[in-house]
Amino acid sequence: MSLKKHAAQILGLYVGLLVLSQLALAFLPGQAGLWLIIGLGLVAAIWAWRCDRQLVVANAIETPGVASAQSRVIWGVTGIAIVLVIQLLGTWLENLLFHTAAPTLTQATTTLHTLPLYALVLIVIWPLLEELAFRRVIFGNLAGVIGTFGAALLSGLLFALATDPAHWLTATLVGIAYAYLYRQTGSVETPLIAHIGMLALTLGYAFVH
Repeated sequence: MSLKKHAAQILGLYVGLLVLSQLALAFLPGQAGLWLIIGLGLVAAIWAWRCDRQLVVANAIETPGVASAQSRVIWGVTGIAIVLVIQLLGTWLENLLFHTAAPTLTQATTTLHTLPLYALVLIVIWPLLEELAFRRVIFGNLAGVIGTFGAALLSGLLFALATDPAHWLTATLVGIAYAYLYRQTGSVETPLIAHIGMLALTLGYAFVH
């Protein structure tokens, strides 16, 4: 599969699930809508993963080589701590510069109390699609055109606008941190481990408290 076809399919699946999820919540409130999103998310995630496995052309980040499985896991687990620190720094900067309140997870935890299985969407499906879309496709392809730093900055900003525009500075810094982890190993599995781990910890803590 070519880079262009791969990019089109991954971005199409991400945007498609984003739109369909909003429609599901609008027309099917309550558990019915959440169950529909879980089903759609599973289809999108499996399709995206299969599509990603078919890509045989390395992007600019992967061309130098992919680190060993052990290195990918070590960097991914270490990345959880890195991202959490970056998130705290971003929250502090936003409060200092814009007097923005810290982000809350009230809506997410309410949803999880309604349907705990929805954690599969929040902790696994969205991170998978976001890492494939913003890191492997956008960051990975742009790095060969505008350089690693420019690609990390632009992909981080797009990630922020798509996921948390109200806290765009924090989300941009977090996106850059994920790009850094991807660059360290040449494998999108590394930021995916960090992304899933960070969400599991923060949502898990918010859920039990």
